[in-house]
Amino acid sequence: MAAKPQGYDFLVECPYNKVHQLENGRRFQIHLIKCRKEYEKKFTAVKVQCPFNATHRVNEPEQRYHVENCPDRVIVDKFRNPIVDSLDALQRKEVKMIMEDDTDDWDREPPVPAYDPQKYCESSNVIRHCRGMQPHERRAFRQQELVRLRGAKALDLDNK
Repeated sequence: MAAKPQGYDFLVECPYNKVHQLENGRRFQIHLIKCRKEYEKKFTAVKVQCPFNATHRVNEPEQRYHVENCPDRVIVDKFRNPIVDSLDALQRKEVKMIMEDDTDDWDREPPVPAYDPQKYCESSNVIRHCRGMQPHERRAFRQQELVRLRGAKALDLDNK
């Protein structure tokens, strides 16, 4: 295969017509479908799909050679046979899960009050927003928030 000129590395050659060169991607896959239909009308030779890459189409007699030397085979092989970094990982035995004591009874635990987010926001230094209020209600809410946040800030300064 001849080296591609500079700037044309992203182009892929159509297996049905060597003159067709497209960017590798979705457009190329669409082109393959259209080009295959035209190819099958003109020629009787069968092109088979590579098991490692759907865009690879080769003549049936060349399939075995292509499968052995396909550049995308490396990706599948790495997935099937991951390389282990250390000998420890190879010798590691299966970790057994030890079940904890099954005597936990959540019904016997002391009751805890339910979480109230509104109450938490009122007692913490959290900025709240008013939604769905009339303009006079929003004004009053913002004034209350200003007083509340100033009081929370004064408490924070006292604690420091």
